[in-house]
Amino acid sequence: MMVKDLTIAIPTYNRNDFLIKILDTIPNNELVVISDNGGSVTEDIINKHPGFLFVKPPEKLEMFENWNFCINKVQTKWFIIPSDDDLFYVNAFSKINAAIEKYDDADIIIFGHNTIDEFDNVLSVWSPHEIKILEKPNGYNYFKYGVEARLPSIIFKTDFAKSYGFFDESYVFTAADSLLIQKCMLNGKAVLLPDIISAYRIWQNNFTSKYISSKEWLLKIDKWQDEIAQDVKIVYGNLNLTINSSHIKDEVYANNLLAGIVNKKSKYGFKEAFIFVKSVRFPWRAKFITKLKIIKALLIK
Repeated sequence: MMVKDLTIAIPTYNRNDFLIKILDTIPNNELVVISDNGGSVTEDIINKHPGFLFVKPPEKLEMFENWNFCINKVQTKWFIIPSDDDLFYVNAFSKINAAIEKYDDADIIIFGHNTIDEFDNVLSVWSPHEIKILEKPNGYNYFKYGVEARLPSIIFKTDFAKSYGFFDESYVFTAADSLLIQKCMLNGKAVLLPDIISAYRIWQNNFTSKYISSKEWLLKIDKWQDEIAQDVKIVYGNLNLTINSSHIKDEVYANNLLAGIVNKKSKYGFKEAFIFVKSVRFPWRAKFITKLKIIKALLIK
């Protein structure tokens, strides 16, 4: 059974071994578009999936540019955009089909996911505890301190996501995905379902682990929070609601700062962790417990 009105959009860049794995978890009768950024996809992969659409950008694109290039090929009502190294589980698409039929008026539908390593070992599990249907703007509150859901388990309504420009290409290595998800959940109807339909892969010494202990990373976190705060102010104001965006901003910043301290300390020791903290601002408006965790991380070996 083919999922009606859904496209699986997969941006890829020089990872054929993993691209093969995710394509093998998608039924051949589904609508799939693969953006071959870099032109590395081989003929044998293309020939194995004759029903899938392989497109190549005219030039090498940055990550979020490639994501948007891929999504802009979508012509269906819904899309999902996994990375080329993620995986789908058996029955994932029957569950997606049932969800978009039942919740046709939703703007974003979110399932659970497993986090896996490069060897497919499950590292952690995340899913909503129960079915939640969140009308505007309550979806934002669900993820206001950080988006725990991951893209291979998120189904976007295409026109709705497009109205926000898909992924903000001014971001380089973080936050554009979280920003889009938050905008959709703030301004639309969000449905959260507890079924786990996909595996989201993380890598040892990946891009995040390299840059999370940097001033540049935290500046992007602040940029993300400032942008979503502008939307929150408008939406909440129109609904005569109040929210303290500055406290939320500092709590998100504090959690990222804490992760950066732990990462820096484990790799380079306490001295480098202190130097890192001194180079960035301190999130004074974060929760007391989070600030305490930061201090503890700096003081205890």
